[in-house]
Amino acid sequence: MARFNTINASFFGLFTLLGSFLYSNRGSLMTLYANRPGSLKEYNILPSAGVEFEDIVRSCEDVYMNTDEGWAILSCDPGRGSWNTVMGTFIDSSAHPDAGLYIYHYQDQVNAVPIKLTFSNFASGERNFHPLGIEYVPQSRTLYVVNHAPNGPRIESFRITVDHQEALHIGTIEHPELRTPNSIAALSPSSLLVTNDHYFEIRKSRVLAKLETYLALPLASVVRLDLDISRKAGPPKVTQLARLAFANGVALLNATTVAVSSSAGAAVHVYTSPSRFMKDADDIKLVNTIRLPFLPDNLSVDSNCALLIAGAPYAPALEAVSKASAEFDKPDAVQADRPKAPSWIAEWTEKDGLKDLFVGNDFSTSTTAVRDSGRGIGLAVGLYERGIMTWGDGTAA
Repeated sequence: MARFNTINASFFGLFTLLGSFLYSNRGSLMTLYANRPGSLKEYNILPSAGVEFEDIVRSCEDVYMNTDEGWAILSCDPGRGSWNTVMGTFIDSSAHPDAGLYIYHYQDQVNAVPIKLTFSNFASGERNFHPLGIEYVPQSRTLYVVNHAPNGPRIESFRITVDHQEALHIGTIEHPELRTPNSIAALSPSSLLVTNDHYFEIRKSRVLAKLETYLALPLASVVRLDLDISRKAGPPKVTQLARLAFANGVALLNATTVAVSSSAGAAVHVYTSPSRFMKDADDIKLVNTIRLPFLPDNLSVDSNCALLIAGAPYAPALEAVSKASAEFDKPDAVQADRPKAPSWIAEWTEKDGLKDLFVGNDFSTSTTAVRDSGRGIGLAVGLYERGIMTWGDGTAA
């Protein structure tokens, strides 16, 4: 009888763990069924949406949009098919000659094209530059860029001169707690929020990193970096604020509220802090979870306080594009055969909830969407896509 009770207890424990796993991963598991090939319902309410500049930029991951002045900076790495430390691609760590930061004066809708910023004081770093998330601080004209360099992740800082399309490298931030930095949001000129998308680095342990992803283990983190910009020396002070599964995009909804996307959890978590995240970890608390029908990547907030969310409807399709990308980057590859993965762009407001804007294959592997509501212009970029998607009629929304 004792053995029978032990077996029953073991089965009960396993069923409890399975139930907990299925419940906590219900969002991402539903995407595998609802968004499978042949089942995804394409949808588009973006006015005049189309893809531009396919021959100028590709594989752009993040966008910063300056709506006051009408320009945007894109973080692009055409070598992502050979080196992607998030997806686990380690074929060739050499920086692609077109990898870099591109400025796009979108307010000039007739003549503007993305222009690659010229680096200065960054000769050695440019050879190892694999840009991901970016954030700009207008007060200091400083652009912070996550760099998944071959010799370890770090954050690069640049002083941007918009008129001359120049980026002066002013520093590199490295810290043991920046294990897998992905996205950045500036609290002030001297304080940044940074997401670490994984606890286990895939370049060190592919098995543990994949288990962390597929089991949606809440091990990734949001940290605050306090920088001593007056001395410009020494490591930053790092404070861990929250843990969640596959922390990805981060954006400030207002002075005391931040949104963080959980790619593995198919959700965006909303945290609040009465002191603008400037105290210890106990000062931040989860106040809302926005469940999504897709896997979110980066986040942005427009001037109407709407949260824009871009991401992937179907993870296996994104994985397939990631694995095939290097082959299709070869000169003799037939680009018409290049696989694509659908994109999903949505917006969320506390008043109206979640609203889909774009779902489909006309633009692939979306990671970031931004919008200038005053000018009625929007942009989106894709992790392995050529060009950028633009939309809008050029009038106020």
